[in-house]
Amino acid sequence: MSEAGAGGEAITVIRVAEAEIGADLSGRLRSLLQACFPGYPDRSYFKLPPHFRYVAMTGGGDVAAQLGVEFRVIRAGGVVLRTFGVVDLCVAEGQRSRGLAGTLLAEVTALARSCGMAFIVLFADDDRLYTRNGWARVTNRCSWVRINDHVTLGLAGPEDTGVMMVKATGEQPWPEGDVDLLGHLF
Repeated sequence: MSEAGAGGEAITVIRVAEAEIGADLSGRLRSLLQACFPGYPDRSYFKLPPHFRYVAMTGGGDVAAQLGVEFRVIRAGGVVLRTFGVVDLCVAEGQRSRGLAGTLLAEVTALARSCGMAFIVLFADDDRLYTRNGWARVTNRCSWVRINDHVTLGLAGPEDTGVMMVKATGEQPWPEGDVDLLGHLF
């Protein structure tokens, strides 16, 4: 657990395994995700549940922000890489501009380094927050499993998504060549 946020009430950041999230917290996460992402499904995850999350909580128990994380090996070029995939980073409207998103990204980066992950991968249309926090856009063509509403639809790619970003957690350079996400798109 860590404390976060500049100004305003204190925020506590916790890391929680997805399987340990109860109905109450799941409902609060769902509400936040639906408020931040128009058209979000009526559940607390988009395609599949993440392995764990960072959740920023106010002193009153409200969910101020959340970031989902998936642990996965992927293939980039001819190299198999241990990665974390970041999904659904969002901050409640009334909690924005307090540094919460950067705090959650710093938390996952520290854990990735301590666990020996090679990279943290995410997909973002707007890269400003991620660039400020050490991510770089890459143009590798990707392949992934297409999933929609709990149905596998087949394989996608290889194609340049135009929105893939990576952050190295060590000295290894990002490989050239096609990327196989070995699962769904983060």
